[in-house]
Amino acid sequence: MAKKPVVLGLDLGGTNIRWAVVSRQGEILGKWEKRTADLPDQDSLINGLAEMMLATAEDDQTKGAEIQAAGFGIPGRILPREGLVAFSPNVPALNNCPLIPSLKPRLPWPLTLENDANLFALGEHWRGAGRGHDQMLGITLGTGVGGGLIINGALWQGAGGTSAEVGHLTIEPEGEKCNCGNRGCLETMASAAWTVKWVKKELNKGASSWLRELWETEPEAIVGETLVTAARMRDPLALKAFERVGQSLAIAIADVVLLLGLSRVVLGGRFTRA
Repeated sequence: MAKKPVVLGLDLGGTNIRWAVVSRQGEILGKWEKRTADLPDQDSLINGLAEMMLATAEDDQTKGAEIQAAGFGIPGRILPREGLVAFSPNVPALNNCPLIPSLKPRLPWPLTLENDANLFALGEHWRGAGRGHDQMLGITLGTGVGGGLIINGALWQGAGGTSAEVGHLTIEPEGEKCNCGNRGCLETMASAAWTVKWVKKELNKGASSWLRELWETEPEAIVGETLVTAARMRDPLALKAFERVGQSLAIAIADVVLLLGLSRVVLGGRFTRA
């Protein structure tokens, strides 16, 4: 009996690496997750990815399936034709990384590379909330903020490997310096990592919050999901944090929609659970 043809997709985020085996019809056959911090430098990341991918091909969840290709979604400036990551603000190990050339000799499948938010937009347009909308913006909220544009039914790709980087639109010109070098980017206002940073700064100033005890005893335990839980319990500081997130997103979304005449905006990423 012939094995089902599948592809292996990997999402390398600032906090987690997630990967899945998917059929050509979009059915997820198995998915896995690992902390990005467990592979802290370029050598360990490339070695770890190769080992994970080869192990996935032998995993029980992939029995009866044959991996025919693998693709990577990476946050930052990507050069897909060369298989290079030029700059990834939230995954420093990927800066100036020849990812595909390094992995190609170790893996038996064709490999591709693209910006993660571009792939999110493509996926939502194909199988998700963007179906039927050929002028669409996808925004991912996680460690950072990513963006992907569908224009006239196709992914918009700008010059030099950079396009639709809504996370680096300037929202507050005198704001915090972003990892990209700009100040006041949407990412510094609306991402999980930067929102946690803002909350801790407010706690340090004496803001009222039930998070104070946790901040004083175990500050590293305050993460994005902690803030979501606190906001649902009507914690005043957490609510203020998400008001800031919402206002910043609204400014960026309105600007892009007015500029391009989009019919749909799709938000994704774990921080959207808020």
